[in-house]
Amino acid sequence: MKKGFTLAEVLITLGIIGVVAAITMPMLVAEHREKQFVAQLKKIYSNLSQSYARALVEFGEPDVWELVAADSPEGANAISKILSPYFSIQRDCKTDGGCWVDDKIIYLDKSASDISIGTDQKFSSLQIADGTLLAYRVLDPSCRSVKGTNKAYSHVCGEIYVDLNGVKNPNQFGYDVYKFYITRYGFLPAGFQDDTVTSFESTCADKTLGTGCTAWVVQRENMDYLHCDGLAWNGKYKCNNRFNINFDFGL
Repeated sequence: MKKGFTLAEVLITLGIIGVVAAITMPMLVAEHREKQFVAQLKKIYSNLSQSYARALVEFGEPDVWELVAADSPEGANAISKILSPYFSIQRDCKTDGGCWVDDKIIYLDKSASDISIGTDQKFSSLQIADGTLLAYRVLDPSCRSVKGTNKAYSHVCGEIYVDLNGVKNPNQFGYDVYKFYITRYGFLPAGFQDDTVTSFESTCADKTLGTGCTAWVVQRENMDYLHCDGLAWNGKYKCNNRFNINFDFGL
């Protein structure tokens, strides 16, 4: 007598496989997307750093870039004019809008920020060839704005906002939108340990603003703050058992 599976057993097995796939596939897709964002953010940071180094040779330090004044549209366009030649530009919107969405960027907790780059003329924006959006803003033309305790954070000239997937949603800090500082000593991701204004622990790890997530993604190479609490520069650096799922079908 040949042994085999009954139709009921086959159907139950297929049902279990379907349930497991339905649960795990979204997680795997999300993990893949996050890895893409991490790689993309590290790449744009490297490109920004290289453009800054070349601009120093050609134009000097940022305090002589004719930044004019804090939140100056002319100053923002001056930053863009100096740095843009080092990128492959798909679209240059300057301070006229049209690159970024007109809606306000949302925070990590999904509340609305007061930042609307698409309609605010203090930002000079552009889109590079891979679809990434950049936006420049002047904070202090003399590069003396203080955002933290180290030398670079104490000599901040302006900000750069990056949207990794263009105008696509969610347009959210800590997910697809990240912030860098332009300092007298190079580009610096927001949220390093010496950042006292947008520290990782106060604006990212607790899932509030998300403005201080940049340095974590660049340095730790993960976005685990989206999935667990308690992450810190001097503590836990990734989620434990993030994809641990207990399947109990009562069989």
